Amino acid sequence: MAVAVSPTPDASALTAPERALARWLRLFAGLFALGTLAFLLRPDDTVRNLDRVGSLLGFPTLAPSRVPVASDFWLALAVANMATITVCAWLAAGDVRGRRALAYPVVVSKLVSSGTGLLLFVQWTHAFPLLTIALVDLPIAVILLRALGRARPAA
Repeated sequence: MAVAVSPTPDASALTAPERALARWLRLFAGLFALGTLAFLLRPDDTVRNLDRVGSLLGFPTLAPSRVPVASDFWLALAVANMATITVCAWLAAGDVRGRRALAYPVVVSKLVSSGTGLLLFVQWTHAFPLLTIALVDLPIAVILLRALGRARPAA
């Protein structure tokens, strides 16, 4: 077994942009994990709280329901998506060079949810919870795209 007799440069040291990307990914992974739990354990309260804020801002509220509604079907898929992007962000943060590609599904998820939230807000009802989707998710996508761009792998 060969042993280096002189110090070798640390080729694995992350650049400042890579460290920033890892920090963003870790932060978002934590937020996504909390969102996953909120969606799963208290989906109605999550929407109701957003509705209250929207009402204070002059937005119409969503119709309350005490029974399951057709849109509850999508809750399982929303929770699965949040869990998936939580894991993608966490794994990517652990190795921003080797697992960089795992950040892109997070960006796609946030862009699609932003577009869908805006579409529903414009076409269905101007309720604040629908607008909130884009107000939260679009900045996350932009932040990650900028961080990914700054932390480009060396050619």
